[in-house]
Amino acid sequence: MMELGQVNRWRDLASKVAAAFCVIALLAVVDGLLVHFREPSTLFKVLPGTVAGIDGNLTDAAKSVDDLTYESDSDQIKVTFEALHAGYFLGGEMWRGRLTVSPQIAPGEYRLVVKRKQGSASGDSGVFRVKVFPDALSLQHSSTSLIRRNFGISPFGVAAGCLPGILLAFGAVYWLSGRREKLLAASGKAEVYRVIRAEGGYEIRFALGTAQGIGPGARVAIYSGEGRQVGTATVEVSNSTDSAALTTTDQEIKVGYLVCRN
Repeated sequence: MMELGQVNRWRDLASKVAAAFCVIALLAVVDGLLVHFREPSTLFKVLPGTVAGIDGNLTDAAKSVDDLTYESDSDQIKVTFEALHAGYFLGGEMWRGRLTVSPQIAPGEYRLVVKRKQGSASGDSGVFRVKVFPDALSLQHSSTSLIRRNFGISPFGVAAGCLPGILLAFGAVYWLSGRREKLLAASGKAEVYRVIRAEGGYEIRFALGTAQGIGPGARVAIYSGEGRQVGTATVEVSNSTDSAALTTTDQEIKVGYLVCRN
């Protein structure tokens, strides 16, 4: 059975692990989101033989995908139009299709223009750049995501991978906090979990009650996080597990301070 000191150490460690996972997940999400600001949506980085989704805005009216066509400076880049649909965020008409890059295409940068038949390009969103890389490593090193460029994995995948660690670490903190509370209560101690400023002092609440011999009128000592006594309090209300007490100390009382039965 763990003693109080062991529980404190393990809880502190679990808290640091949880915080570390949260920081990593946040940085990974930021890294992934910044890609959308660093690279335009009209830029495609691909390998030979790639098939990818592609879409864009329609500034000219089009009744169906049959009204659309494309031009490319390579006959090894093709677009298959699938549907017209409403815009995701700002409304308006959009088209959706598939970009197909031939396995025989030479590495380089190519221009692709989507437009209406007998019409002009569909605004700036109808002009695309397709950069073809010779191998997966060169494609990886071109990424504006630090995580993908250095480790070859999706930053959002890293963030998702942190989730089990976050849940396990916070679960451990929760369990260890409950264990710590029981060990403190067995020795007549408890952490202050609520502090309310009252006239001339504070109202505090803590997890000691009649089950530990604490009832209205009982006096408890209050200790800071450094173990220094900062005042005493008189219990006003109790139930089997919790109590509320009033203190007239002029020193600040904080959540996490320790209450000790006199």
